[in-house]
Amino acid sequence: MPEIKNLVPTSSAGHAPAGTKADAKLTFHPDHQAGAGQEGTVMAHFTRRSVLRGSLGVAAAGVLARPYVANAAATTVNVWWTQGLAHEEDIAFQKIVADYQKASGNTIDYAIFPSPPLRQRIVAAMTSGVVPDVFQNNPGEIIALYAWNDMLVDLSDVVETQREEYTETALLTVRCYNNVEKKRSVYGVPYTVDVFTNHVWRSLVQKAGYKMADIPKNWDAFYDFFKGVQKDLRKQGMRHVYGLGFQVTTNGGDCNSFFNQFLIGYGGQDIVTKDGKLHLDDPKVREAALHALTYPTTAYKEGFVPPGAINWNDADDNSAFHAKQIVMDLDGSLSTEVAVLSQGK
Repeated sequence: MPEIKNLVPTSSAGHAPAGTKADAKLTFHPDHQAGAGQEGTVMAHFTRRSVLRGSLGVAAAGVLARPYVANAAATTVNVWWTQGLAHEEDIAFQKIVADYQKASGNTIDYAIFPSPPLRQRIVAAMTSGVVPDVFQNNPGEIIALYAWNDMLVDLSDVVETQREEYTETALLTVRCYNNVEKKRSVYGVPYTVDVFTNHVWRSLVQKAGYKMADIPKNWDAFYDFFKGVQKDLRKQGMRHVYGLGFQVTTNGGDCNSFFNQFLIGYGGQDIVTKDGKLHLDDPKVREAALHALTYPTTAYKEGFVPPGAINWNDADDNSAFHAKQIVMDLDGSLSTEVAVLSQGK
């Protein structure tokens, strides 16, 4: 299941009273990194939307195309961004900022935070009302929660300018229900998508006496294979290697995405349908949810997942993979590979 990252603009008053309209101001709070690993926005007095359109041009086209620049006086925007799991991610973000500032004449005042502290900052800011203009939806669920409470700016007109560039999934992630206005609208700007993929150490598979072609294609059989790899590596004296890098934790956002992958893998993709209805009474969904909880839990109890995984945060599985503590990792970005390549491995 793809995970969509969005830019989320807050009402300038944070907990704005129902019926009031947000000031035309956007701020990016850089915390975790957006995109490849961990998990901004622009602020303007010539309307949040004009700056968002400019930032959207940069995000969508990178440095390949000149972003749309609003015809207005230069201003400063505050942004919170997520620190990358690989340094190259932070460099890329900083280049986007520099290119935008050069093209627009505006200033983006950003800060970059590791993902867990950023989540805490976002909650504290939204609770106190002292908010940035824009931040990433870290974790992904917060856009729906804050939209429900009428704490975000409606960005329908911004997204509409590039609607044809978006997938249906991307648009669905930002079309949230506002319980104050009693309607759905667009409360974020999608700018990237990633998919959970299985990262595998080929060298460890081969050391255990297997070939990559030996890995089964069916769901349970696929993960069972790595249990056998662990057993064979242990026989060779590798006592601290584990076959599976499962996020059996309640910290961060990876654990939610991990569960979603298993839920869908077992056929539970209709737990929420496109009409927004929840289907917990669907026998197929219930069966899938039980399997999605049982398989990872059993693998952990049987010793195929590192004991510390129960306390992992979003970056810990990456670190375990880099250290070759785990043979495979189910994770949602290219940060794993980028970091490995940067180390010359």
